[in-house]
Amino acid sequence: MSTTPPPAYTPTAVETDILLLGSPDSGKSTFLARLPQVRSGKLSPSTPLKPIDLESRPFTFSVSLFRRPYTFHIWPSTGTLFLDPFPDQPRFVIIVYDISSRVSLHNARYYWRKQFSLHYDELEHTTPVMLLGLKRDLRTNERDEMGKFVCVMPEEGLQAAQEMRCDRYAECSALTGELLWEAVEDITKVAASTTTEQGGLSEGGGCYIM
Repeated sequence: MSTTPPPAYTPTAVETDILLLGSPDSGKSTFLARLPQVRSGKLSPSTPLKPIDLESRPFTFSVSLFRRPYTFHIWPSTGTLFLDPFPDQPRFVIIVYDISSRVSLHNARYYWRKQFSLHYDELEHTTPVMLLGLKRDLRTNERDEMGKFVCVMPEEGLQAAQEMRCDRYAECSALTGELLWEAVEDITKVAASTTTEQGGLSEGGGCYIM
């Protein structure tokens, strides 16, 4: 008499909604296009980069972490204003800016951060917010006629994150892969932590530097 072994247990993926906010040309499309290529601590350069249409939202990214599968639904902003349809209960907010553009950081700081607070005031103190600097490969030491750096320097980005009451700050280049794995790893851990009882906020309420 033969017996059939029971099927292996496959846990159901935990699903999480993430907002990805930032002005056009801040690098959101390239960043999203790179996510599937980040594996095992490095970028897979042999995989062709397929442009992401931000209008085809949300962007779904599946990973396995803490011995559980997770499915992250990333909802990017598509225009200059906070007019896109977003989920009612996002678990994590990532506000991006272009490191080579001070205007981009200004918009992140004074528009996108405030729009989240305005539209999700009930989540203001329970939802982790990350400020993410993109296009790190474009940073130079060039200064303007006033002697100020043209690009946003790391300490300036961190200061902005602290003043924006962000929970985390990170930088990377989706184009070259510089610090991309580290940024994605931190984003993944925070997103997964938001589904637990402890939540994804940093201990002590400070701004954690990736």
